[in-house]
Amino acid sequence: MQKNRIKQCITLFSASLLLWLLWGFWSFGKEISYFLTALICIVTLTLCIWFFRQQKSPPYLKNALTNLLPPDNYQGAVIIVCGQSQMLFHENQTYRETAKGWYIRAASPIDLINITQHIVDIAPLQLRQLSLLYALLPEQQLQQEEVTQETLNWRRAIHESNKKTGKTLPFWVTLYLNSPVNYLNSHFDDITPWITYLNDQPELLVISDNLATQSISTWLSQNREQTENQLTMALWLDQLLAWLKSEFIPLLTVAQSGSPSLIPVAWAMQFTTVPTISNNSWAQFIHHKTTLFPAIIKTSNNNDELPLPDIVIDKLTYDVNLLKIETTFGVVGMICGLFLIGALSGSYHHNKQLIYDNSNDIKHFKSISDENLEPKKVAYQQLLSDATFLSHWQREGIPARYSLALYQGNNILPYLHALLSSWAPPQPPAPIIVQDVPEMVTLDSLALFASGQYKLKNEATKVLVDALINIKAKPGWLIVISGYTDNTGNPDLNQKLSLKRAEAVRDWMIKTSDIAPSCFAVQGYGQHQPVADNSTLDGRARNRRVEIRLIPQADACQVLADDLTPLKDGGN
Repeated sequence: MQKNRIKQCITLFSASLLLWLLWGFWSFGKEISYFLTALICIVTLTLCIWFFRQQKSPPYLKNALTNLLPPDNYQGAVIIVCGQSQMLFHENQTYRETAKGWYIRAASPIDLINITQHIVDIAPLQLRQLSLLYALLPEQQLQQEEVTQETLNWRRAIHESNKKTGKTLPFWVTLYLNSPVNYLNSHFDDITPWITYLNDQPELLVISDNLATQSISTWLSQNREQTENQLTMALWLDQLLAWLKSEFIPLLTVAQSGSPSLIPVAWAMQFTTVPTISNNSWAQFIHHKTTLFPAIIKTSNNNDELPLPDIVIDKLTYDVNLLKIETTFGVVGMICGLFLIGALSGSYHHNKQLIYDNSNDIKHFKSISDENLEPKKVAYQQLLSDATFLSHWQREGIPARYSLALYQGNNILPYLHALLSSWAPPQPPAPIIVQDVPEMVTLDSLALFASGQYKLKNEATKVLVDALINIKAKPGWLIVISGYTDNTGNPDLNQKLSLKRAEAVRDWMIKTSDIAPSCFAVQGYGQHQPVADNSTLDGRARNRRVEIRLIPQADACQVLADDLTPLKDGGN
């Protein structure tokens, strides 16, 4: 059924909005959010399956009910006839169409519920002119107990029909009774008027197609020459009203579980020829009042249809109700409104928490003195983190849970920037650069040169190769070669000898390797700067040496080579 499909769509839509609220605007923690998500999915799936099963109905029943309904473009009144409706239709007839209305027969209370549900599902536009007509034939009723139970069943079905339509359908009663002793046929030339009563009128009205509407008192007093007939009619009508008050109206109004009281909005009564059965409810009532029984009326054709109360249709009032699509839009709008309220409450909570957290961070930062450096730096970093988050949201977009025109981060961010600019943590001390101590290789002069000579020995090659390997491990460093002697001999000659020996080592390295000459510097210190006592043989041997120092820095070759010049006169 279309209504259940709409319910399924609304259920899915509601579940989607609820999940959006749960994950986009509310914060319950992951565990609770996962639990609620699973619960929402289970409930949604259960409702959708239930709605799907409800919409299943036998195809034959659906087709039969569809044939009862008027065309889609029908503009007249639609009346479902319940109660003793068999005399208003032919034996196999299910509906009758008149100039003003489309009458549908409900043979039983369950038929009434099915027809109403079908109209709700298939033709909701016809709900605006739908009403329920209860047909009442007192001369067709027998046992009062059966009548009571039947009326109660109809009341429950009418209540269920009102629930399905979502409004209170107009409920009115039409009553048919044999007239007293051919009065009407002689007085109105076979045109029987309707006697009607509406809730807002002071007395009964008589309505006929060829007569103006008039009150019952006026109608009875029109022909004074037929006073006897008028008296008969008045007494007959009084007894009918008494029967209604004592026998039928209590069946509609007495309190019963599951069936609210029914108050007809209109009554339409007609005295016409109605087939009667023996010992019927009306005959028993008249006998109780007069000890007489009314005559049994036998019609020539029991298939004659009783007239339908078209005359009252124009006087019915219908509850103003929305169309199904209007109701659906209203429900969807209400769901969206609830979603908006939930989203606003979530956004309000998160923005309130944002203001609270930033306020606490600001107060904490201000409360720390500048002398208390470490806590101040920690508070400063927290403010910087807050400002970074807010700046990121300003560039990339505000999260949904902070949005909906309640976001306060743009008001907090300028204040954070101003506060961060007002204080800066002191710069850390400059790092102490520890330069590498120049590496030095000390060579024994006697291993390289003969005594008093500065020409390299042949066996000096191995010693120099080892030194060269260490030098090439530091490419680009400045190579400073210094020569030293002991204190034996002339000091000037010793200085010159030490310089010549340093130059000899340099020349060998330049010749043997690919090191640029600019990366070398030579010095001759002679007997100056001894490393041992010259008064001993061992001390003098240690002082006769050639030292090779490597000075770091990649550009040292060019810079220091220009600054270092060989010493001509020794050192201190």
